[in-house]
Amino acid sequence: MPKLKKSSDFSVERQDQSGLSSFVERPMPTDREVNSFEKAIKKEVRHREMDDNLSEIYRDRRGDMVNVKKMTQKKSRFWRRLFGRLIILVIIAALGYAGYNYLFGGNGDISALVLNIDAPDKILAGQAFSYTISYHNPTKFALRSVHLELQYPAGFVFSGASTAPVVGNYGWDLPGLDPGGNGILTVNGQLISPPDSVNVISGRMSYVPDALSSQYTKDASASSIVSGPGFTIDLESNDTAFLNQPNDLNLIFSDIQNNNLGDFYLSFGLPAEANAGVATSSVSTSTAPVAKSAAKATTSAATTTGASATSSSLSGQKITITKAGGQSWLVSGLVPNMDRQEIPLYYIIKQKSASSTITVRLEKKMPDGESHTFWQKDITPTVVTSDLNLTLLLNGSQNQAAANFGDTLNYTLTYNNQGNNVFKDVVIMASLNGDFIDWNSVRSDNGGLSSHNAIIWTEQGLPALKEVDPGQSGQINFSVSLKNYQPSDLGKSLLAVAYGQYSVNNKSVAGDSNKSNTITATINSDLSLNEQLLYFNSDNIPVGSGPLPPKIGQTTSVRVYWTVKNSLHELSDTRVVLTLPAYVDWNNSAVAGTGNLYFDVASHQVIWEIGRLPLSVTRATADFSISLTPTAFDQGKILVLSPGATISAMDTETKATITYKTGAKTTKLEDDDIAGLNNSGVVQ
Repeated sequence: MPKLKKSSDFSVERQDQSGLSSFVERPMPTDREVNSFEKAIKKEVRHREMDDNLSEIYRDRRGDMVNVKKMTQKKSRFWRRLFGRLIILVIIAALGYAGYNYLFGGNGDISALVLNIDAPDKILAGQAFSYTISYHNPTKFALRSVHLELQYPAGFVFSGASTAPVVGNYGWDLPGLDPGGNGILTVNGQLISPPDSVNVISGRMSYVPDALSSQYTKDASASSIVSGPGFTIDLESNDTAFLNQPNDLNLIFSDIQNNNLGDFYLSFGLPAEANAGVATSSVSTSTAPVAKSAAKATTSAATTTGASATSSSLSGQKITITKAGGQSWLVSGLVPNMDRQEIPLYYIIKQKSASSTITVRLEKKMPDGESHTFWQKDITPTVVTSDLNLTLLLNGSQNQAAANFGDTLNYTLTYNNQGNNVFKDVVIMASLNGDFIDWNSVRSDNGGLSSHNAIIWTEQGLPALKEVDPGQSGQINFSVSLKNYQPSDLGKSLLAVAYGQYSVNNKSVAGDSNKSNTITATINSDLSLNEQLLYFNSDNIPVGSGPLPPKIGQTTSVRVYWTVKNSLHELSDTRVVLTLPAYVDWNNSAVAGTGNLYFDVASHQVIWEIGRLPLSVTRATADFSISLTPTAFDQGKILVLSPGATISAMDTETKATITYKTGAKTTKLEDDDIAGLNNSGVVQ
C-alpha cells in the first residue's frame, strides 16, 4: 500500500503515555483539526486515482509497462465508423433523388398533362361552330383510363362530335396516351344565347398513370361571346298603360345581315289578369310607324287564332307571324338583306297587381322540345285608370320615337269618355319639355294657347270640351318643330318629352289618372353631309379641266368634295350615294380618307361605304372627279351635275336610320367663287 504523503495541514504529536488512562486523558480534537484531516484524506485519494489511471494508460494488454519511446500508433475505429456511415447516407440520398426525379422531376411530373379547350371568341346566335379539345402527355408515363367530361354553357346545342360520347353528349372514354402522345376531340354545335352573353365551357380529364393506382385530373375552360343573332332587335313601348285597354308595342328587326336561327318563336310573359297578342291587321313600313288604334288592336286580337299575319317592308319582302298556341307566335321568313321589319303588338292589363312587368321574348325551339332564349326585353309601365281617357300619338304611334334636328313633330291627342258620367268644362293640356323645342313653331288646329312649356285647349277654342258625354270622343292635332343643332348646344338634352292631361270644372284630377301616355322623342345625332363641286380648290389651284362655261363637243371636268360630320352618337352602316345624270361621267380618280369609295356602273351611282363612324371620328372626307361633254341638244342650258347626294346611317343610340340629302349642283358651280367670276353655267 503506498505511503501517505505529508501535509502541512495535519500533524500528530508523540505521546509519552499510552493505555486507557492516557486515551482518556487525551484531549478531544477541535472542529478545525477534524476538517483539516478530512481534506488531507481526500487529496491523497485523488493523487492515487491519477497514478492508477496513468499506469493503466502506459500498460499494454498484458499489463506490462509500455516503452513510450517505441510506442506504435494505430488507426482509430471511430473514424472508420464515421466514414462508413457517411457512405451509407450518400447512397440513400442518391437513391431518393433518383426516385423523386423519376416520379416528379422534368417530364416525370404525373400532373403535367396538358389539356386545352379552343373556342371562338365571338359568334352569332345559331351559327354552327366547333369546340376543339386537345390534350398532350409530356410525362414519362403511359396514361390509361382516360376519361373526359364537358360542362356546356346553358345555350349550347350539341350536334355531334369526332368521337361518339359514352355518357349523354358530354362524356368520353378516350384511348390511352403513351409518353409524348397527343389527342384531339372536336365537338360541334350552336350557341343560342342573348346578345353580349358570355358562354363558358369547362372540361375535366381524369387518367391513371401506369404502375400507379391513383387517379389524377386536369381541368380546362374557355368562353365565347354571342354578339347577337345577326340582326338588330328593338322594342318600342310606352311607359304608361291604360287599364282594360289595348296598349301598343312595336317589335322591330333591322340591319338584317345574317339569320342562322331560321324560324323562331315570339312569346310573352305577363302579370296576372293580362293578355297580349300580335295586331295582325296592322302593317308597318321601313320609314315610320303606322297608326294603330285601340279598336284595330282589339279586332286583330280576335283574328289571330289559326291565321297568319304579315309585316311588310318597302322592298316587298315579308316576314310571316303565325299563331302557335297560347301566348306564342312563330316568326318565319326573316332573311339577310331584308329591309326593316316591324311587328305590331299589344297587351291588355285587366287589373292592377303588385307587378305590371310585360316580357317580350324571342326563342328557338329545338326538335327535342327544349327552348333557348336569344333575346328578351322587360317593360314595366305605370298602369293608369281613367274614365276620360287621353291618348297621345306622335306621327301616328303611341311608342317612343326618334327625330332629327329641324324635324317637325306631329302630335295627335285623343280623348274618349268611357264612363257613365258627363264631363263638363273640360280643359286639356299637352305638356312639352325639351331643350330643342322651338315654341315659335307651335301649330294647332283647335286654337290651343302656348303657356309655360304647355299647350292648353278650352271650350273657347274647342267647343266640344264644354260637355263631353259618355261615349263621346274627339282628337286634337298640333305640331312643333325642333331647332337645328349648334356647336354651343353640346351637353343639352336630346329628348323631347310630351304627355296630355285634363281637368274638369277647373279642378285637377287626383293622381295620374287624368294623364295620357308619355311619349319621348329621342333626337338623332347631328350627322351632316356637305357636297361641293369645284373647278378651283380652296387654294385657287385648278382641280378641273376643260372650258368654262362648258362648250358643245368639249369635255369639262370638275372635282366633287364630300365632307361628313358627326359628334353626338356613334353611327353604323354609314353610306353616301350619288346618282349621276346619264350625261355625266365618272373619271375614276377617287380619294377617301376612310371607308371605300367606288362607282357602280349598273346603277350609275357613286357610292361611299363608310360603315362604323365612332365618336372619335367627327369628320370624314372624300373627293372624286366627274365630267360631261355637252351635245348640241344641251346648248343654252344650265345642266345639273349632281342632283344631290344622300347620306344614311344607323344611330346606335336611338336605333333609328338618319337620312339626309344635299341640294342639287349645276354647271354654274355654285360653290366655286373663282370659277363664278366668268362662268354663267350656260352651255355654249
